[in-house]
Amino acid sequence: MKILCEVQVVNRTTQANRTPRPLKSTLAIGYKQSARDSNGNTKKELEMVLFSGQNKTGNRYKVKDNIHAVHTKFVLDGKATIGFLQPAENLLIKCDPIQLKGFLQTLKLGMDGKDAINLRLNIASATAIPQKAQPQVRMVVSKRSEYPIKGFPRTLKSLTINNSQLVKLSFEVCSLRNLTKLDVGGNKLTKIPSELGRLALTSLNLSSNSLGELNDWCWLRGTKLRQTLGELDLSSNGLTYFPPPLVKFESLVSLNLNHNQLSRLPFGIRRLQALRKLHVCSNKLESLPAAIEDLHVDLLDVWGNCFKSFNAEADQQLSRQKATANSPHPLWLQAARAVDNYKLPLPAGSVPAILIELICEAPKCLCGKLCYALNKEDIFQRVTMPKFTNIKNLTYSREHQIYADVVLCSPSCSVSVHRCIGIFSNKFP
Repeated sequence: MKILCEVQVVNRTTQANRTPRPLKSTLAIGYKQSARDSNGNTKKELEMVLFSGQNKTGNRYKVKDNIHAVHTKFVLDGKATIGFLQPAENLLIKCDPIQLKGFLQTLKLGMDGKDAINLRLNIASATAIPQKAQPQVRMVVSKRSEYPIKGFPRTLKSLTINNSQLVKLSFEVCSLRNLTKLDVGGNKLTKIPSELGRLALTSLNLSSNSLGELNDWCWLRGTKLRQTLGELDLSSNGLTYFPPPLVKFESLVSLNLNHNQLSRLPFGIRRLQALRKLHVCSNKLESLPAAIEDLHVDLLDVWGNCFKSFNAEADQQLSRQKATANSPHPLWLQAARAVDNYKLPLPAGSVPAILIELICEAPKCLCGKLCYALNKEDIFQRVTMPKFTNIKNLTYSREHQIYADVVLCSPSCSVSVHRCIGIFSNKFP
């Protein structure tokens, strides 16, 4: 009889583990045929053999008058211990409870001298039970010739395809349901299939591709991906604007947008409350949204951006538009402000979806009121913002001032701008 199990060998004399951890093994029991005696009868000796990956020939243990103890208290949990006198070793066995119980019953029959079908194994020719290969969970493709012709194993959890001139992400990759980490940086991707949004990825590297050519962000609308993604790298993709659906990834911890052509970040970035690392170096940012102060970022990298103040003429034009605006506030804007001011609950279906999106993504005035960027009543002002109180590490080019865009809902709030300037200071330390 043979069973597949995990066995740890402990020497009782030295109290040392000959196998430091349980090893996948085959445990066999049967008779060893010995030479015939003077009467012509064949002697049979009951033996137990332990096969493992470290010892494929097997360690042999005599059974008759050589069993020190058999502990079966936890046999229903699939655990048992067999101790031998010579050598003075204990076998700590972990196995399927039914198979283990059958093996121990066979051992008892052999010790009692009773014959049984399970004992008719010729132990001299016994071999280990073939073990199934471990499922592949990680694969790295570093060149085109390594791309698997027969497809990817369905058990993959981590897949890396770098610098392989990949122009399209196959549907097969998007159907690997166990995948949690995907790295396809350094290729020629211009579009990502929407099916990718159905995967529960925690890390996604799309750096050094060409996703800015089509700016197709349908895959970012996948509910599953939005809930699980913690790390995203979109650096060196020629992006000219911040992908709009990205502000809804409220589980995002690290975001890399280095070496693109971004000119601004949206006010809706304040939704990314889990964000701890934001990299936007070597872009074309003219300013940062004041909403970034609502985040608790550990690292903000804005190196290599040419921050600048508003054009004076454009600033005056915005002010004139504000002065001539006398239209009443739209009802939907008043409703959104009321929901925000009174902190009303927003259970699903209680209010229109567009109102929830407005509250979550629209900027706020320094007075706390909700603003709407396309409403001609709201104006932007840009103030120097050299210091962030909620950001632990800030990397920036010291030759440039850092400016922040502030949205105002009324002329009276211009006083708040001067207060803001006083808070953030006009000069770098």
